[in-house]
Amino acid sequence: MTHAAIAVVIAMVTAACGCGSQPVARTTFLRSVDLIDMTDRMAESFANDPVLGRRGRNADPWVISVDRVVNYTNQIIPQREKWLYLARLRAVLAQSDVAERYNIIWVIPPQRWPLVAQELGLDEEPYSLRLPPTHLLTAEFHALTNTSGAGRSDMYLCSFQLLHLSSGTVVWEEKWEVKRAVSGLTYD
Repeated sequence: MTHAAIAVVIAMVTAACGCGSQPVARTTFLRSVDLIDMTDRMAESFANDPVLGRRGRNADPWVISVDRVVNYTNQIIPQREKWLYLARLRAVLAQSDVAERYNIIWVIPPQRWPLVAQELGLDEEPYSLRLPPTHLLTAEFHALTNTSGAGRSDMYLCSFQLLHLSSGTVVWEEKWEVKRAVSGLTYD
């Protein structure tokens, strides 16, 4: 048997045994694909909302500030990721003509500006980011977790709300849900 043939046999035996393969973490935690799916769906819902659809380019501007996601799950979501969910939603909407079509101005909360300035290497905050907000976009994560010797399941719900600050009314609201389940040994 040649060296090449022996190498092929060893590779096949190793692959069949699972030796040399990377372990796969079996978890029910949220993943990056969830972030993308959620924010894409929320952006579509926001852009097609009937209340927003009644507005035009000449309407009084809505100055929308975002607040980080509030986490009511048992999964640890780091601070930067809490901002990422709403930042990606805002970015997806900014790539469309929604802001121009409905006269929306997105602002960064003042407490967030130093971090953004550092990330972008900016010394001065653009004036438009200092406009007083008329609306606040918020999001909350909730989860229902079931665990047993057989495995674990998590049903996640993320709810988004756009609040009109002077009246306290909810202008837009939407939810996103996903269920994750694994059987056997888990790493959550």
